[in-house]
Amino acid sequence: MDPNKFRESREAINRLCDNINLLIDQKALEASKECYEEVNECLDVLRPQAEGKIQKRSVKNLGSKLRVLSTRIKKLKPKKASSKPGKASRILWDEKRVAGLSDPFLKKLLINMGDDQEAQVCFGTSGKGIRPNYQIQFASKEIIAFNGSSHKQNSKLISGDPGKLSPPFSMDVIKKSLGAKGD
Repeated sequence: MDPNKFRESREAINRLCDNINLLIDQKALEASKECYEEVNECLDVLRPQAEGKIQKRSVKNLGSKLRVLSTRIKKLKPKKASSKPGKASRILWDEKRVAGLSDPFLKKLLINMGDDQEAQVCFGTSGKGIRPNYQIQFASKEIIAFNGSSHKQNSKLISGDPGKLSPPFSMDVIKKSLGAKGD
């Protein structure tokens, strides 16, 4: 093969190998595989055209480089489904859902609400809805966030982004939910 054409082909394959390295570093499994297949096809075309020791050795080195890339690609893990629930999978809180919370959870929630009859609670919409994080707004307009598992005060409020908080529920709704279970 003409040395100049061989050099151009070899450099093109090296550039593609560099792209694969970047894709691997970005943990892009599918894109890495696609680029790897493309490079492999280019090398298969170049391999029979290599003439002389230098070109054959160069093709052999490119083959070794591809084997290393193949090993790196095999170590990549496929991306998991998004761990962040989309808007469609957020928990929609209503009185029925609140009534479904456990008695111990509701009792501790009422303790955190204190004697403030105007206090309102908003639940976080992520997770499974078993022990949701929540925040209480008191009559004084003070808002305190609580961890749903420990019922201890959180240092940060639940994000005010749309969809991250339920509508507010009054103390009466919480008491009614607890009473509905025969307490």
